[in-house]
Amino acid sequence: MQDNIVRWGILGTGGIVGDFLDGASGSATGKVAAISARARARAWLASEFPGLDIYEGYDSLLSLPEVDAIYIATPHPFHAEWAIKAAQAGKHVLCEKPAGMNAAEVEAMIAAASYSGTFLGEAYMYRLHPITAFILDLLDAGKIGQLRMIRSSFGFAMPERNTQHRLFDPALGGGAILDVGGYPMSIARLLAGHAEGREGIEPVSIDGQLRRGPTGVDEIATATAIFSNGIIAQLSASITLGQDNVLQLVGTGGRLEVDAFWYGSGKQGGTAHIRFTPPEGQTELIPFTEERNVYSFQFEAANEAILAGRENFESPGMTHTDSLANARALDRWIAGARHVEPPLF
Repeated sequence: MQDNIVRWGILGTGGIVGDFLDGASGSATGKVAAISARARARAWLASEFPGLDIYEGYDSLLSLPEVDAIYIATPHPFHAEWAIKAAQAGKHVLCEKPAGMNAAEVEAMIAAASYSGTFLGEAYMYRLHPITAFILDLLDAGKIGQLRMIRSSFGFAMPERNTQHRLFDPALGGGAILDVGGYPMSIARLLAGHAEGREGIEPVSIDGQLRRGPTGVDEIATATAIFSNGIIAQLSASITLGQDNVLQLVGTGGRLEVDAFWYGSGKQGGTAHIRFTPPEGQTELIPFTEERNVYSFQFEAANEAILAGRENFESPGMTHTDSLANARALDRWIAGARHVEPPLF
């Protein structure tokens, strides 16, 4: 680190890189200095990411002494390989979700970071947005009584089935569960665990269904997850079907609903309206305003952890325990899901 500023390099050129750069803009604790890619022409990289030093090949980025931390934005199957290599090179890592293709990969990533004494964080940006802590506070205050049911979805409709796109390519970790299913699973686990003061809780049962498309990936998936404290979560994910992406929490004293929850109070900031509906009576709108970019919070939290010498995010960020538990839950969802017929051919 130089002058208490974490110097970042970006590994990969996935579409999420633009969001990461937006979140890093204006930070006083970190700056993005370089980007590397495997097969992109330097001219394209320079035009797409002006102001960043361009490097060909991922290894070249890991050898730079002027880079302290690596943001991994490759397709899913390469996350574990490069997170481990980065840790071995003494670099801190913020890895896009899902951290690995399965729990075994996540466990290996954590072991590498722990051995090197470096930070490893999984980039579920909503976990660090203040609205998540605010909702936990509402639950702690008894706003809806005892939490009994969670409904959460993350679904969008790709404009076409481009078989070359990573989302439809099994070899690139395509499919709804791995790409966005981790969002509803992770919020359900956070909320169910928070209800009993536990971190890294896993469902005792996951009853899943999925429908595959012509390339073999799961395009639509649903699950009912039941936790040991009796909380039931209804989860869904899709890459060919737009969903409401509402977070709904139902308790003995009413329910809370947040539209487009994953983006907090808006991708670029704004005001979210949390709906509280008591068992009887009028719905109350609870405004929550936050003007900062939704991705800025995880960037600042990662910088803070690195500068403090921590190897984890602090909860409600994805700790190592949490990331591993989420990976195990996704493994179970994928392995145990019933295939809905007919497939989407």
